[in-house]
Amino acid sequence: MRIQYRAWLIPLILVAVPFLFWPVLAGFFGSFTDYAPAQTNWHFVGLNNYSAILGDPEFVGAWRNIAVFTLLSVSAELIIGFGIAYLMRKPFRGRGLLRVVLLIPWLISPIANGLMWHFLFDRNSGLLNFGLATFGMSVQPSPLGLGGLALPVAALTDIWRKWPLVSFLLLPGLLSIPNVYWEQATTEGVSLISQIRHIALPWLKPLLLTIALLLLGDTLGTFDSVLMLTSGGPGTATVTPALYSYQKAFQTHDWPLGVTSAWLVVVAVLLVGLCYVVMLRQETD
Repeated sequence: MRIQYRAWLIPLILVAVPFLFWPVLAGFFGSFTDYAPAQTNWHFVGLNNYSAILGDPEFVGAWRNIAVFTLLSVSAELIIGFGIAYLMRKPFRGRGLLRVVLLIPWLISPIANGLMWHFLFDRNSGLLNFGLATFGMSVQPSPLGLGGLALPVAALTDIWRKWPLVSFLLLPGLLSIPNVYWEQATTEGVSLISQIRHIALPWLKPLLLTIALLLLGDTLGTFDSVLMLTSGGPGTATVTPALYSYQKAFQTHDWPLGVTSAWLVVVAVLLVGLCYVVMLRQETD
């Protein structure tokens, strides 16, 4: 049995080593060198790349952007997703079909999502100004071009895409709560807020924790949707750490700084995973 068990691990190893572990390790060691593609000679530079990255105001600003982006998007996705799942916990005709339909935004790729919203907010051909022009109102600048609005609007597009997934994942958890709890709360006249606070949230706590940390890890690596939506603009208002890494590596051709910044994103995601493991152990103890 042990030999058969190990044999099942061979396909996983064949996929994980060349496509996951090797790129991560190569990026880690590359962050301590001045290596670049097609470069025959490279040198060990120690922590110089990290010093340059951490001293770059644009990189620091990118982490500030992703912190605001994460706070807005993850919190809203959890609240909206939970609210819709709560409304759908009671059976009604077509509930199964509605669950599938609501999942459509999540099925749209991040690139397509960013591109779609980019054109919807476009000043000349966007839906927003089309509606204003229909009622004879003046054309307004795209919110994606305004420094104070671009980042919240980018977070809004992320919320639109991900809250259906949260709802989809939370609904089975809500359905697993025994009906006797809801019936007792209704009989005793417990308010809706109290029912959510004392029945739903304690029951769903491990699941909510898992979903929140998955969203957090995914959001820290936000790149392609923002690239299509704003390209990091206006200025650097919507640059994220992952987008910063892309710009350094492929636009300014500074491969060492691009790899180093990408590795710091990996470290942040790994820390989120570590927090999840620690908090999950505390829940099970």
